[in-house]
Amino acid sequence: MEETIFSEKIAAWLYTERAIRLATFLGGPLVAGYLIATNYKELGEPEKVKPTWLIAFAATVVIIVIAFLLPARTPPYIIPFAYTFGTYYLVQNLQGKKIKAHVAAGGQLQPVWKAVVAGLIGLLLIVALVFIAFFMMDRYVSA
Repeated sequence: MEETIFSEKIAAWLYTERAIRLATFLGGPLVAGYLIATNYKELGEPEKVKPTWLIAFAATVVIIVIAFLLPARTPPYIIPFAYTFGTYYLVQNLQGKKIKAHVAAGGQLQPVWKAVVAGLIGLLLIVALVFIAFFMMDRYVSA
């Protein structure tokens, strides 16, 4: 039996830089952490999953603090653009070459819609948390 270089299918399914950027814009750093960590698992680098989650959580906390400290006249789109650009830069430098090599070797890519769904779920969670926080603050302030 004759074998070709593509005879063995690569089992990993990775998120592209573009998909991660889009999902991050929608859902924030925790969604980025989820997608990046998923890529690390698929790339066979499980030791990088936990640090990825820790960085994503810390980035989320920092962004929330910064959002509360910014003046009210600050345009609301500044923060999402900033963390989206930062995430894209990190993914490009940490996983960009690996994603490109994966694709060149015949590896599969996750559909962009999966990243979008993850981003929308992240957005819903953020909205719910903000709503709960304002509800709790109002409850304790008026008591």
